[in-house]
Amino acid sequence: MSPPVNPPASPPPNHRDSREQRTEQSLFKDILGWVGIRGRIDGPLDRRFSLKTTIETAMKRPIPNISWWGCFGGIAFAMFVVQVVSGVLLMFFYVPADPDAYRSILYLSGPAPFGWFIRTIHYWAGTVMLVAITIHVLRVFATGAYQKPRDLNWVIGSGLFIFTVGFFLTGSILPWTQSAYWSAVYWTDLVGSFPLVGNQLKLFLRGGEHVNGASLIRFYVLHVFILPALITGFMTAHFAMVRKLGISEPL
Repeated sequence: MSPPVNPPASPPPNHRDSREQRTEQSLFKDILGWVGIRGRIDGPLDRRFSLKTTIETAMKRPIPNISWWGCFGGIAFAMFVVQVVSGVLLMFFYVPADPDAYRSILYLSGPAPFGWFIRTIHYWAGTVMLVAITIHVLRVFATGAYQKPRDLNWVIGSGLFIFTVGFFLTGSILPWTQSAYWSAVYWTDLVGSFPLVGNQLKLFLRGGEHVNGASLIRFYVLHVFILPALITGFMTAHFAMVRKLGISEPL
């Protein structure tokens, strides 16, 4: 009887391949964490910036029992975000030049995919933002929430109201229709009536003695770059002070 034949020994495991496989799996999970919605909160970003803890701390912060009248500041902020998103989409089609500005508006209102929808959202978001911040300012004044220690925040909020009005006015001129042109003439004449620096501001806004294509470019720069940057900066300071001092309850 022949002795049994031993089976061939299995090759030793390749530890290097297993390590590379684990590394690839970890890298794949990190990529999914970066692009996934949940991963932005408790994935690789959370391991680096502790986003989950920050968000939970902000969400669990107690607030006073306020009515709907205290929500208009948040509504104005939400409409500003909608305006930023819709405005960026409109910038892909709008041409800030005379007479191409009006032609681009016609294209947005017609052949452009969802152009009329985006433009309508942008317009009404701006209108709601102006109405909401007006109600917010009136509520703060009526309840006396502008007094110390929130007096500086009242000044910042007043600046936000002025910038929002400028935001609305410059945006109404960009379609470059007949009504927009004469609106630019009226508002720049009104600015020119200011004492001391009125005439200089009027010439700066118009880019000369009369409203023309240069005026349109200046209103476009104000509407798209300068005013949004100012609003963002003032809004950050406003929210930081509200975060520090808390929400004022009615007197």
